[in-house]
Amino acid sequence: MRKLYKMITRFMDYTAEDHIGAYAAQSAFFMMLSLIPLLLMLLTLVQYTPLTKADIMIAIERIFPSSRNTATSIDIWLISIVNEVYNQSKAVVPVTALAAFWSAGRGVLAITNGLNCIYDIQETRNYIFLRIRSAFYTLIFVVLIVFSLLLLVFGNTISIFVNAHIPILQHVMDLLIGIRSILALLVMVFFFILIYRFLPNHRNRMYKGKLIKQLPGALFTAVGWMLLSFVFSIYVDIFKGFTNMYGSLATIILLMLWLYFIMYVLLLGGELNIVIEEKRG
Repeated sequence: MRKLYKMITRFMDYTAEDHIGAYAAQSAFFMMLSLIPLLLMLLTLVQYTPLTKADIMIAIERIFPSSRNTATSIDIWLISIVNEVYNQSKAVVPVTALAAFWSAGRGVLAITNGLNCIYDIQETRNYIFLRIRSAFYTLIFVVLIVFSLLLLVFGNTISIFVNAHIPILQHVMDLLIGIRSILALLVMVFFFILIYRFLPNHRNRMYKGKLIKQLPGALFTAVGWMLLSFVFSIYVDIFKGFTNMYGSLATIILLMLWLYFIMYVLLLGGELNIVIEEKRG
């Protein structure tokens, strides 16, 4: 019990010393700026999959906090953006995707700076290299989102197709469809493991951050993001003060708050990895 208390105390001390709140705010700000380019890039990739605009809208309603009050509903705001993007000329899509690919990487770079502080690492890598690397991880993030959407939205269709053409895999597909929500969670965990392992400048530190050592923080972050979105949706429905205070800006403010908290959870996952690693050492 005493060891657990010391571990929790150390975790809280590290959180304060590393200025998690400041880095979370910085990451949330740049993620907010990157949100529209990221959405443009996602919609570009979606056009090469069986997903339709309706499927994207359903996914947004599931992933982002929603509210019965349209003035504070983040998902309704994002759906309006999707409609606008789909009405644009497809001739500019490749150019838009390239611009989005570069712009959205700035949010990942902000997360990298926060994780470097948490892991007590000094950044020595070239800035251009970091921007390219951040854009690359943004692309991975978008691909994983598309994969998750295919699994969650088209799971039954894929199962029917496989059962009709490859009957021997019927039981395997039925099992996968039955646990597709868990599989989506595992995809998130895998992505967060990659973030904790490869975003910080681990080569400048004796601790090389093996993949398995990032699992506690990755699992904490994946579950935390899901719970946070659920709690945030309930909060928005119960407390109506945001609409009265911010009016038409309520959706933007709520989205900023939501991004701040999920970035905070992401950085807390990094702190958790450090505390557990020190306990093992």
